[in-house]
Amino acid sequence: MRFASLYRISMYVLLFLSSLILNIDSDATIDLGGSFFHYPKFFPIVMALAGMIAYFAVDRRPGKGLSTGAANLLGIASLVLVYFEYQLDRSQLVLACGHWLYYLTIVKMFRQKEPADDWYLIVLGLMQVLVGCFLSQGDRVGILLVAWAILALWVLSLFYLHRESLRSGAEWQRSGPVRLAEDEQGRVEPEPYPGLFGLPFYISTARAAAMTLLLGMFIFLIMPRSEVRSQSPRGASAPRSLTGFSDEVQLGQMGEILENDTVVFTAELFKGGRRFQPEEGELLWRGVTLSRYDDGSWGRDRGAIQLGSPPAYRRAPDQILEQRIRMEETAERVIFALRPILEIAVRPDGLIALNSHDGTLIRDPDRGVRRLTGIRRNYGPLDYVVKSDADTGPISVQPGENDILNYFPDAAGMRDVPPSLQAPLREISDRVVAGIPPENVVERAQAIERYLRDSGTFRYTLQMTRSDPSLDPNLDFLLNTRRGHCEYFASALTLLLRSQGIPARVVNGFKGGDWNDLAQMLTIRQRHAHSWVEAYVGSTSTSDRLPRWLTLDPAPAAEREEQVALVSRLPKSLRQVSDFVRYIWVFYIAGFNADRQEQLLYQPIRTLVAEAREGFRIMRMALMNVVRWLTDFPSPTAFFSIRGFIVSSLGMLLLVGLLTLGRRLWQMMSRRLGGEDDRAGELSGALAAYVRLVKVLEQYGLQRPATETPREFARRASLLLGDRIQDHEGRPLTDVPGRVVEAFYRVRFGDLPLGPDVMAQLDAQLDALELGLKPQPG
Repeated sequence: MRFASLYRISMYVLLFLSSLILNIDSDATIDLGGSFFHYPKFFPIVMALAGMIAYFAVDRRPGKGLSTGAANLLGIASLVLVYFEYQLDRSQLVLACGHWLYYLTIVKMFRQKEPADDWYLIVLGLMQVLVGCFLSQGDRVGILLVAWAILALWVLSLFYLHRESLRSGAEWQRSGPVRLAEDEQGRVEPEPYPGLFGLPFYISTARAAAMTLLLGMFIFLIMPRSEVRSQSPRGASAPRSLTGFSDEVQLGQMGEILENDTVVFTAELFKGGRRFQPEEGELLWRGVTLSRYDDGSWGRDRGAIQLGSPPAYRRAPDQILEQRIRMEETAERVIFALRPILEIAVRPDGLIALNSHDGTLIRDPDRGVRRLTGIRRNYGPLDYVVKSDADTGPISVQPGENDILNYFPDAAGMRDVPPSLQAPLREISDRVVAGIPPENVVERAQAIERYLRDSGTFRYTLQMTRSDPSLDPNLDFLLNTRRGHCEYFASALTLLLRSQGIPARVVNGFKGGDWNDLAQMLTIRQRHAHSWVEAYVGSTSTSDRLPRWLTLDPAPAAEREEQVALVSRLPKSLRQVSDFVRYIWVFYIAGFNADRQEQLLYQPIRTLVAEAREGFRIMRMALMNVVRWLTDFPSPTAFFSIRGFIVSSLGMLLLVGLLTLGRRLWQMMSRRLGGEDDRAGELSGALAAYVRLVKVLEQYGLQRPATETPREFARRASLLLGDRIQDHEGRPLTDVPGRVVEAFYRVRFGDLPLGPDVMAQLDAQLDALELGLKPQPG
């Protein structure tokens, strides 16, 4: 492939990636009579088609393309398109501005392009990338951004080569030995870099790209980070809802999220200061609680909100399970963590609050009024740290949660059972708990849990069917279908417990996650969504009167794990690699905040500096002790000893070293001062020969660009001369440029003499070269 084609195609691929980053995560749509047209997804396709048309219709046909007046009119018309797009959806202002950059790029592509025009195209593509990163911080944008950065380095390298080839003028190659292609009019098209794209060029380009990336990474790491309130920018894509975590949940809706493989959050686990790998499927990431039931629908109870972290409870380091969580963008306020929560760390303070009514974590508590008014808001990615008690059993106590059932027996409706369900549910639960004393609440609750989970009567499945739509969904599940996902198991268990007078509530969250051996972290996806039950079994006997909740999980674990694995879109080996790449992006690029900068960079540097300072202090003290021991002679006679012999020997060696160094410095200065005139003459002669060589070759049409070294220039000149130029004896003068340049290098950088014979020989060869390049008469 010729240089011009390679450069132009690379440029258009870069612009295609820019448009893809701008539009890939956009959810903007147009309502077309009830159907929705997702117009941003067509922008990259149009960019690709425009690039192909511009390459064949404009770039390969000199003189073709849009005129200045037509381009200006199209640029003004693009403003009309932007205004029309903004009027369709006023929430997409930033995206519409990004599309204006996109329109200008396409107009510029269809014009004849000078280096300045190519520079404008690169800048327009960069601005599209910046807008795309502002609108979305998703995984796909991150992967495309890395690809764009690598390709941009390649395109910039070609851009500078292209610009320098135009500056130096490629017309000289028309009479050269390289066979060149002809255009449609039969004119020879010069190839500015014949034979350039070999292994050395690719190695140098890769080295430059690596150095650029390393420098960018260094700047990225050391740049101080500021803590900002995490939220999605205006004009971002529509909020992504997590089904089952809103205020009202219809029984069966959880199945929608269970069949989705999208990442919800990523978690690093630490126990006793070391990374912790949990047993498969054991962790329950608690989200929301649902307590009010009515005709197949569960609802949350909005209670009081207590700002800040729960009261601090002292635990040993090996009893604390620390979770460093990166929450993805979502439309819900719910925050996930392991219960019981001992401490919450997030900046700025007040970004996460503990709901003292049910012990859940909520996001942006000061914006609760907006949620009540029905204004839907998108919450951007969030980094937070939660410390939980690692040694709790099935009965947990959450510090900071109010014992509302002890003070308000009917609070939150946790004892309520619809009248039409009381008798059939009580009949089922009575059979299960028969023989267990009523006062043994824990054993009775666990017996009903085992009935649903271990009896083999009920099966776990994501394929939901209703046998009798006239029945309540819970009765239909218990009596007829006996098949369902975790939400049906949890709902049925909650109502069965209530029929026995045991207060209970449904909990929606996530169970387990995909463990990554490379990154040593968990990735929790929507398919890991899970419902379980918390049963109230009394309160603590201490003065704070905290509620005690028994965690029950009635869904068959093995069957659930099998169904969750089937939803995964990738094999486990590929999942490991993709999750590791995503982990690097989420935690150390997109989520590289002040805390992570402190952990990754500043804290190790401070530790290293402190240890080095301590090491140097010890070395200094040891050296001072040695010097003190060597110089401490209580009397003159003590000098005549082994220690005196060591001191005198070291002193003489030091004196000899100083004298030797001084003599060499004197000789060097004398040589430089004494031979300065000779060296100046040699340098001026070699420089004159080199300048003469450049002028001779310029008359022939060969010019040296500023980006080319003298050796590269000489190599290219020798390739041009070939064997055609000879002296009077018939010897080719191909190596004359190389000899002149090497002589110049020898004097200028090597500080080596040439001698009058060498200078005379160079002058004679330059005379022969100049004579051979003169056009012959006739």
